[in-house]
Parts: sequence; C-alpha cells; structure tokens
Amino acid sequence: MHLSGILVLTEPARLAACRAELDSLTGVEVHHEDAATGRLIAVLETATLAGQQHGLRRIQELPSVHLAALVEHRIDALPAAGSAASDTLEPGTD
Repeated sequence: MHLSGILVLTEPARLAACRAELDSLTGVEVHHEDAATGRLIAVLETATLAGQQHGLRRIQELPSVHLAALVEHRIDALPAAGSAASDTLEPGTD
C-alpha cells in the first residue's frame, strides 16, 4: 500500500470547493485545512506507485487547485494473506 501526504493550495475563498473536489476522489482523505491561507493536507492511498503518480496528477488538475505538492511518500507492506501479523518491528521499519 502506498501512502502520500500532499500539500494542496487554493484561494481561501475557494477552500470549500477544493475540499469538495478532493473528497470526491477515490483514495483521497483531507486531514487538515486552514481557511486563512487556503492550505489543505490530504493523504492519498493507492495499491501501486503508478496509482500514486496518477492520483497526484488528478489532484493537480482539479479546477480549484493552484498547487499540489508531494510532501511524503511511504510504502506500507501488508501481511501476506493467511499469515499472522507480528507485533515486532522488522529492521529498518521504525
């Protein structure tokens, strides 16, 4: 699973419209918005890296978006089907 934190900038007067556009996209969840500056923080969740790239482009192309910038990208491996989840961290995952 690929997760990306994305900073989205819009005009403060268009914040509600931008939020609605983001909310309409599959795999996108808005976690913060600042009405004074027109900034939103969204998380994009997809199964593949290509999905991440496509998802970021979709956000960048929304009518109310002035800028959408990737801030963080993370790949979280899901346990294999039928395997037990472990409570211990694997090396390099902390």
